[in-house]
Amino acid sequence: MRDMHGIVRGPDRRGMRGVMVSNGHDVVRTDDDGAFRLPDRGRFVFLTRPAGFTASPWWQPAGPDPLTFDLDLHPQALPFAFVHLSDTHVSVPGGMAVGSQRSEHALYPEGGLAGQLGDFLTALPEVAPDVQAVFLTGDLVDHGLPDEYAALMEVLGASPAPVHTIPGNHDHMNGGHENVLTAHNYLTNTGDPAEYERHLGPRWYSFDVPGLHVVAMDWHTHELGLDDAAQEAWLRADLAQVPEHTPWALLFHDQPGRYVLDAAPRPPVATFSGHWHTSRVVEVDGVLHVNTPPALFAGLDYSPPSWRKVTWDGERFTLDTIALHAPARSEAAGALRKATIAATPRPGTAAVGRSGAGVTAWQTFLAGAGHRQGVSVAGDRLFAGSQIEDAPAGAVQALDARTGEVLWTARTAAAVKVSPAVVGDLVVAAEVTGDVAAYRAETGEPVWRRPSSDPLRRFAWGAPTPAGQSVVVGDQADLRRLDARTGEVLWRRTDLAPHHNLVNHAAPLVVGDLVAIGWWPSPQYPRGLDLATGADRWPAEAAASLADFPEAKRLLVMGTAAFDPATDAVLMPGYAATISVDATSGRLRWIARHEGSFSPAAPLVTDAGVVVTVGGRGLRLLDPEDGGTRWDLPVAPAAPFPLQPYAKTGGTVLAPPLLLEDRLLLPGLDGTVRTVSLEGTELARLDLGVPIAAPLTDAGEHVVGIGVDGGIFALEKGDLS
Repeated sequence: MRDMHGIVRGPDRRGMRGVMVSNGHDVVRTDDDGAFRLPDRGRFVFLTRPAGFTASPWWQPAGPDPLTFDLDLHPQALPFAFVHLSDTHVSVPGGMAVGSQRSEHALYPEGGLAGQLGDFLTALPEVAPDVQAVFLTGDLVDHGLPDEYAALMEVLGASPAPVHTIPGNHDHMNGGHENVLTAHNYLTNTGDPAEYERHLGPRWYSFDVPGLHVVAMDWHTHELGLDDAAQEAWLRADLAQVPEHTPWALLFHDQPGRYVLDAAPRPPVATFSGHWHTSRVVEVDGVLHVNTPPALFAGLDYSPPSWRKVTWDGERFTLDTIALHAPARSEAAGALRKATIAATPRPGTAAVGRSGAGVTAWQTFLAGAGHRQGVSVAGDRLFAGSQIEDAPAGAVQALDARTGEVLWTARTAAAVKVSPAVVGDLVVAAEVTGDVAAYRAETGEPVWRRPSSDPLRRFAWGAPTPAGQSVVVGDQADLRRLDARTGEVLWRRTDLAPHHNLVNHAAPLVVGDLVAIGWWPSPQYPRGLDLATGADRWPAEAAASLADFPEAKRLLVMGTAAFDPATDAVLMPGYAATISVDATSGRLRWIARHEGSFSPAAPLVTDAGVVVTVGGRGLRLLDPEDGGTRWDLPVAPAAPFPLQPYAKTGGTVLAPPLLLEDRLLLPGLDGTVRTVSLEGTELARLDLGVPIAAPLTDAGEHVVGIGVDGGIFALEKGDLS
């Protein structure tokens, strides 16, 4: 086989010894004269840029002619700070607009994202002056089209900090959206990497920063099986050239699974990914895994547009996750900057009613941030989970319902993004990894822990649902009934969907001996299971009522169902719709379409009808018999940042209202609690000063809620009329 050859020169333009050079298959180091030879295979020849150096170009097309690479000094030092961005989905105005035939499956904001990305990068020297690089982990563009890449390259070329990129599945679309199920049971689009390579070069490569070797790989083509063996062989060859004591980190578009990590000769110290459009920081077997939400629009976990500043000190990483759209100057600016990320205690945050009088009975800040997880109540105690997105951490806490005093705190190894369930004298909580644990309600003492079936790949946002002395918890990839006293698995279903690769927010609904649940994006119709055995209760022919695909698409369930005993119906919040399913047969009764496509709030059954939360837009009352609209209450958008998936602007309504006698109490992302009559008229409004994404809870003497700053507040019921 003919060799490719060349030289790597240092800043003095003399040959530089010991620089790693690769053809994407083989990895060698330059000799004393800076020369290298590689087998003639692969599309590119590229450098592993040493710490403290840069090269332009750092890659060149493979070929028979001698290749010359020139390294230039690029000062770097410890601590080494970089920005982690992901899923920028750069599109161009006039491109593949949402709803067009070619973008049927694309839900991303149309146009303007190249400008937003450019503004963000341009502002880095002012916002984060110590940042030395940007790591951008895939889905750089929206449809993989040449004009999108052209816009991206213009933005990256003007960046004041070097940007290291890897591709995601959208970068390989080339305008197409054909789907395929991979060997790992993963639904994704087919891919053609040619456009990415034409603009950005190698899809797997490595570079060094002080004290750290960084490996970048192409998850999508690896997942498709196009080059998984080649990438894994290159990874082993690359790490063979790096001293074993040197730590390394992996950049991957998706959170890497065990089959990826096991291909490496030794584990990384950290991985950085995106793809899921979520904020998730976990540690598994001593490896830190950082999954970062989109920076330019809201995530599928209803996280605000966010970016991470990551600092490597030579031994460990520290994270500072920042909500991008937080206002620069505001009384609540600090809380909004870390909204849903970390607890941000603020003095003097009593709620103010129309009269101007303070009405907050008490306020207590949790160990972590609040988000969509509401408070559970049992007797005179409140139980809450919280999340810390700057570390693999969270907490479960008990508070006195009358005073807000923290009675105990149980720290967790990962975020608790859902409400705990109270079963007898135990509190059961699910962590984002899928781990489930029980604590003594009196003391917080751990009782049992049921490990996740796959802590790397579980993105768990479904709350445990009490069912007698048990809980039902999980999603379509791993739904379980656990004995609440022991954690014993009573039954488990892992076959409820052909694949699981999107975040789900639906907790099981338990009605008598029925477990009713639906998910997104599959299966495309709700499922009814027997509580005792986990076996299917609704016959397969129930799906015949959903035969029309446009109708079936409306059944992609966004959140937790409710039960209407008057009509024996299971009511589910669907994609841009509310769904009514017969509880006995599982047959579709009706679909009520509405705006607010991503609306996870459970419907609320009242004597006046079914109240549904139209995400971002307001409330609607439906006729329980046919789904007809009885009234609408629009709420003007006024949130400081968006929380609805793919949104670039902030709608006000996300959480469902609380029914308190004959009134609805609606928390808002504008920081208010609205009192609404069952006739759809707003009666009163309280301003708490911080967005509320979680439902309110009737705690007897008070109504209790959680702000996105992690502050639990108690409101006097008499002041809510």
